[in-house]
Amino acid sequence: MLRKPWGKSFVFMLLLLVLALSSQVVHSQEYPTKPVTLVIPSSPGSATDIFMRAVTSVATDYLGQPIINKLIPGGGGAIGSDSVAKAPPDGYTLLAGSSPWSTGLPAIEGRSKGPDDFLAVCRLNYSLGFMAARPDAPFKTYKQMMEWIKANPGKLIVGTPGPWTPPDMVWKHLMKETSTSFKIVQFQGGGEALIALLGGHIDAGPVHPLMAMPYKDTGKLVFLFFFDEKRHPDFPHVPTSFEEGMDARVNTLACSWRGILAPKGTPRSIIDKLAGAFKKMTEDKSAKSMLQKSGDKVNFLGPDEFAEVWRVEFETYKELGKIYKK
Repeated sequence: MLRKPWGKSFVFMLLLLVLALSSQVVHSQEYPTKPVTLVIPSSPGSATDIFMRAVTSVATDYLGQPIINKLIPGGGGAIGSDSVAKAPPDGYTLLAGSSPWSTGLPAIEGRSKGPDDFLAVCRLNYSLGFMAARPDAPFKTYKQMMEWIKANPGKLIVGTPGPWTPPDMVWKHLMKETSTSFKIVQFQGGGEALIALLGGHIDAGPVHPLMAMPYKDTGKLVFLFFFDEKRHPDFPHVPTSFEEGMDARVNTLACSWRGILAPKGTPRSIIDKLAGAFKKMTEDKSAKSMLQKSGDKVNFLGPDEFAEVWRVEFETYKELGKIYKK
């Protein structure tokens, strides 16, 4: 008696597999069928908040659904990052990633979430910023500031957007390399640090170009230098960190990126669709106009290239953390 090559249970399992695969294909083709939430883990008015709102303002035209920006500040970005890492990997909850909470904190302190917990969707920009002082500070240039620090050890109060953020790394580097001492105050984002600087609660702090534009030529801030080899086109009177004699490593530490991250396990088809949509958003005339007015620009990288760059940065921060935590 001949036996049937396949039993009923095998055929049933095969049908289930076919249905599951078909469902996944249809799902990826239809995505998104509802609004997408983008968690911004920083304070209102921060450079990341302003940048992401400009880009996502045209999301419906290129993604087919609006992107809802949701602010979840706290923990230097760790709280918002953790919430997204735990979200379903279906493309409907994304993270506005950035060097501070996506590289610095997880690489150096082991908190927040990094490249082991997310998939890279795309990098939107890679930017440098200014170091500024309050107008009544006892110095007007970087060199004057360093002279004042040496003459008044421990008296300077500087701010950062949070622990192990690029500006925080810069201040730690300067303190170590110049054998000086001053107080570093870590805020919950660039917006809070800027408010403290404008209010005279700290003497100096970092200001992203996007956040610096409203204070250009107002006298409310003294821009000490710009972290780059070339002067910022909108602030031609402000010298660069290289002109001020700072070493190249400072610029490496000062750089900060902004990008889109998705929970680990998100289908590649969704990652690619999101990356394509965000690229078109950054090329949109309306979004570009808003970014240009705010002094920011786009430096787009796709999923694979961004993932590679992010991993290298992560490993670099781990090594630097061993030095600066001593």
